Parts: sequence; structure tokens; C-alpha cells
Amino acid sequence: MNPLLREPLVVVAISIGLVSALWSVDEGRSPHADESSSGMAGQTGSTSEQAATPESERPDEVLGGIQSALQLLDVSDVQALARRLGIAEGGRDEVTAGARVSSLAELGDLDGDGIPEVALKWLLAEPRGQDPQSRQGPPASWGLFLLAWDGVRWRVSRLVAGAETVSFQVIRLEGAATRGIAVVTLDAPTAVPVPAVFRVKDHAATLIWDGQAEESRYRGYERGRVEFQDVKRNDPTEMIVTGRADPGLLVFAKGGRRGFGARTVYRWDGRAYIPYETQYSVNPDYTLYRFISALHLHDFKAAYALIDPEKFLNKESPNLEMFRQLIEESWAEFLDDQVFEAHETAPGLPDEYAFELPEKHYVYYPTFEAGEKFLLTGLERGEGEHRSGSVGILPGE
Repeated sequence: MNPLLREPLVVVAISIGLVSALWSVDEGRSPHADESSSGMAGQTGSTSEQAATPESERPDEVLGGIQSALQLLDVSDVQALARRLGIAEGGRDEVTAGARVSSLAELGDLDGDGIPEVALKWLLAEPRGQDPQSRQGPPASWGLFLLAWDGVRWRVSRLVAGAETVSFQVIRLEGAATRGIAVVTLDAPTAVPVPAVFRVKDHAATLIWDGQAEESRYRGYERGRVEFQDVKRNDPTEMIVTGRADPGLLVFAKGGRRGFGARTVYRWDGRAYIPYETQYSVNPDYTLYRFISALHLHDFKAAYALIDPEKFLNKESPNLEMFRQLIEESWAEFLDDQVFEAHETAPGLPDEYAFELPEKHYVYYPTFEAGEKFLLTGLERGEGEHRSGSVGILPGE
């Protein structure tokens, strides 16, 4: 079992509702456009894969081409819009993840004029000279646009200039009547999704919150997902962020199997998504992190609660004072400002959860109880390079 522990963060009196999507962004370049009509977005509840825009297909040229194509279209019919652009009219169920076709999807009436807005996912360019079966080379590049009828013509707002993967959905902002567009992109090297929110007004999309902004309180997780969920009727939509936690004091290898999961709920406060509550998956690595963190803060009581006292101290009548004395005399490095690193070893081996302190060349071999709490039952320490099955020094020795 993998229960979750809850740690309240910031309480904001708002709830929300459900829809999910996996998102992604082009590294090193913000996908949001510079002007107010630019930003990020994908297809309603869909996922699409993208890459850096080739020099021959610059975002501004694509935007201008779409605007020119729509100048002569004088009807608000979406089918006519699709025919004019030469693409398929699709929806959530018709556009699959990774489908390399440009498509349209109706979003509903977001600005209250009685005419639904439309999302345009545009294939900027296929990778040239790439074997479809090969994983090498850049993936296809996608742009995302909002199309809105102003009574005379279709107006175009750029949401994503170019990215590897983009997803979006309509969310509630201030009650059921006020809706916006949530867009998420993914930074492929770290797999950390980045969300943004757009408001539609006067037939144009305006970026009102960016998870990448310096003042943003959003923190994404490696291998992450961003989902949006409506919890209570007429309340703003909650944002649910999940992935592998980045605890800091215990470093896990990028892309490795070690670590523990995190799930943070964000609530919309009228201007931004604010963290409300975080839950962590309970496993041996989570116990290690909490143990190291508690000792780092000299919180012996909290650390003591994470061990099986009799087994860890090897005493018949253990107590907190015995534990404190052991740490201060034999494990003082845990009380200093140190950063430990988790080892990547094969699961099931005795050293499956080994970790080290590179500064002192110490390697640690923890053991855990078989129960759901994963209490520490022992901790051995060795010196030198880590070797599978190494034997260190027992705490009491």
C-alpha cells in the first residue's frame, strides 16, 4: 500500500472540478507570446507532441499566414472555418496524443457573445529527414491558437508559439459564468510541466497567470502531471499537480527509480493559483528524507518517531535521550548542514535504499520494518565507494 500524508500549506476559501491533461514546454524559451494575444494552450483535454520551430517556419510567419487565410471568411460556421484552413474539425475524443495533424476544437462561448471560441492546434513542420521509427532528431513542432468570431471576421490569438507537447482545457475562474483556458507545457529534459491561464475578452485571449513567472508560487515536479478538477459547483477549478518530489536534503538521480511522490492542490484566488495542500506518498525514501530533515533541524523527537526504537538502538528499554546521545556522539554529520545523495541500485537487494554523504565519503545502508509506516530498524555506515552488499558499522558499535 502507498498511503498519502497530508501537509497543509496555504488555505484559500475556494474549491473546484475535474478534467485532466498532461502538458509540456519547449526548453529555454517561454511558449507564451510577448503580446497579450499570445500564450500557451492545447486541445480540449488532449495532448500533442511538439519541438522547436524550424527557422523556415517562424511563429510570427505562421500567425500571419493563419490571419491571411481567414481574412476572406465572412461566416462564423466552424465547418467553414475548418475547410478554409484545410484541416479537420475534431474534439477531445477524435484527436489522439501524438497525432500529427492540425485540428480544430470548439471550446464553448468563453466571452459571453453567444458564439463559441475555437482552439486551433497547428502542425508547424514535420521533422525533415527523420526515420518515423527512430527516436533521434527533433519531434514535430506545434503551435496553438485561439480563434474568436467578432461579428465580422475571425480574430486569432496565439497561445503557444511552438512546443513539443501542449494540452489545454476550459476552466472556471470566478464562478460558473466566468471561464478561462488553462494551458500546460512540458520541459522535456526534466519532465516538469508548466501551467498558464488565459482569459478571453473582446474576442482575444490574454495571459492572466503564468506558472513560470518570478512571483508565481507554482512548483512543478519531475515526471509531473497537471490536472484540473471541479470539486464544487460554481467554485473555481482546482489545479492538481503530481510527480516526484524534490526534497533538497536527499538528492535523487534524474530519471532514476528512487524517490517519493507528491501531490499538491492549488486553488485560484482570483489572480493566481496558490498552493493549498500537499500530500506525499509513504515509502522508505520518504522515511529517509523525513529522518534526515528532522535531524537537520535538531528535532530529535520527530526523528525518533521514524524509527523502531528497540531494533534501531538495540536496547530493551530505549528512550528519546538514548537516541539523542547516539546521534550526537556517533552520527553528528546528520546535525550539520549536509546534502545526502541516494544511490541507484537494483530493487530487492540489501542496499536497495543506500545513500551517501559525498563530502565525507560515507555510505549508509538503512533497513526498514515491513509495515505500512516503513520505520527505520537500522542504519549502517561504511566508508569509501558504494558496493552492493557492503557491510558498514552498526549504530551501537
